Amino acid sequence: MKYDLQGSTMQMLNVELKKDETMVAESGRLVYMSDNVNMETKMKGGFWTSVKRKFAGESFFLVHFTPQAGPGTIGFGSEFPGKIIPLKLNKGETLIAQKDAFLCGDKDISFDASFVKKIGAGFLGGEGLILIKVQGPGQVFFNVGGEVAEIPLKKGQKLRIDTSNLAMFDSSMDYDVERVKGVKNMIWGGEGLFLAIVTGPGRVWVQSMPVSELAGKLAQYMPRGGGSSINLSKGSSGAATGAAAGAIIGSMFSRR
Repeated sequence: MKYDLQGSTMQMLNVELKKDETMVAESGRLVYMSDNVNMETKMKGGFWTSVKRKFAGESFFLVHFTPQAGPGTIGFGSEFPGKIIPLKLNKGETLIAQKDAFLCGDKDISFDASFVKKIGAGFLGGEGLILIKVQGPGQVFFNVGGEVAEIPLKKGQKLRIDTSNLAMFDSSMDYDVERVKGVKNMIWGGEGLFLAIVTGPGRVWVQSMPVSELAGKLAQYMPRGGGSSINLSKGSSGAATGAAAGAIIGSMFSRR
């Protein structure tokens, strides 16, 4: 597999596959493919793994792409502004990621669900009870919102992160959620009621603008009180819709 990334804020991933080489992707991420690439949508990892993926907010099915005669090219894109992170995982190496983080990867990559240890933390932390577990060997690509920082932690070193800004972390790390301390911090801090705590050793990736925050920012610009709505769904047509969406996102980023 050969690949390259184009763009900065709205990145595109271009992949070249050898004949009969297969990669899997989340549904709705395809941008283009050469005419010799076969596309097949099916479960990966068994029925119950697919069920757990669905509960975690991911697709029940994954799309498999395989060139049939000679090499083939495929293009993938994220559904929100941000960065695409390429990582090569060794056999048995595992990453824990938030929902919407997985973009695509080698067919040998395995998927499972990782349950938050404390049920209350999962429901109250804001990012769900189930996280996605991605295991090597193979090349895998993640998409994160906004800019991304990779932070290495030593054994026993802790990092507190807003739950929505935690993108993914090594499975060697301990993960928990705690309530923000102090009444004034909880009421007027503006940072949410809960923080995620990750404990090293390992790497953690944090995102500057999660898709949930982006949706909240966009909602501020949406018409209210019976005004006409703006359809931002994938596949929507019309110059007016595209211009409106571009104006909204451009205005939002110009204020940051």
